[in-house]
Amino acid sequence: MPTVFDPKVVGRIERLDLKARRLVEGFMLGIHRSPYRGVSTDFAEHRHYVQGDDTRHIDWKIYARSDRYYVKKYEQETNMEVRFLLDCSKSMFFRGAEDRPTKFEYGATLVASLAYLLMGQHDSFGLLLFDREVKSALPPRSTYAHFKVMTDMLEKAAPGADTGLGNVIKKMGAQIRRRGMLVLVSDFVDEMKPLAEGLGLLHGKGCDVILFHVEDPWERDFPFSGQTIFRGVEGEGKLNCDPRDLRGHYLKERKRHLDELYGACRQHGYFLEETPTSEPLDNILWSFLNLREATKRR
Repeated sequence: MPTVFDPKVVGRIERLDLKARRLVEGFMLGIHRSPYRGVSTDFAEHRHYVQGDDTRHIDWKIYARSDRYYVKKYEQETNMEVRFLLDCSKSMFFRGAEDRPTKFEYGATLVASLAYLLMGQHDSFGLLLFDREVKSALPPRSTYAHFKVMTDMLEKAAPGADTGLGNVIKKMGAQIRRRGMLVLVSDFVDEMKPLAEGLGLLHGKGCDVILFHVEDPWERDFPFSGQTIFRGVEGEGKLNCDPRDLRGHYLKERKRHLDELYGACRQHGYFLEETPTSEPLDNILWSFLNLREATKRR
């Protein structure tokens, strides 16, 4: 049965801020119902129990020794600064089946949902839209008004030029003064050498980086048959052919490109998440939240 996390269902909600809110509130409801929820802060000291304190935090060992109630007090988590880099190049506006979102629509919904999630965690978040150059940028903040500005920016984004992620990362990395987390959302239709160099620069700056590889299922599976005209998504021209003659070569080249991308990520200890536009968005929210918690503990 389709749920709100299904991209097809999400796509029926018109406003991006409402999509994000609906997704995250449903996701958080799932967490609250989970038996695995708990405290994600670090223990600091004990204090006397007062009426209204959560009884789960009572230290029963101290009670057994002293016959008095004490609760464990936890240190506040340090707020994290997260910058989202979202690809708005021509290739990101591709979709295969008409009932699926474009890669950009999927990526924008993902970014807005993660930003809404961060806002609830009191983390600050910013946004950078790019193709071969930075198109627009929003510095990190943590308010709802800032979230609305971000979603408005995402809704107004239009297809840009071809992709130049590596050069954009290198330019941005040179300007970073404060450590934080960078979330790159792209189809990574780009040359690997400049991208690997950019990731190396971010690693040298001490940044934590998460990469979400957005891909249409048609790009992943190449399910074509019969005489077909293929048009390059970033101005590479067109080709009229029988897809059966290309499928093996295409899948081999796709694997080679992904192997290089995974290799560049592993070299610097960065995490790469495969996110086809058919992927339920709650899975991605879980992955991001777990990575955020691991980064804070580290």
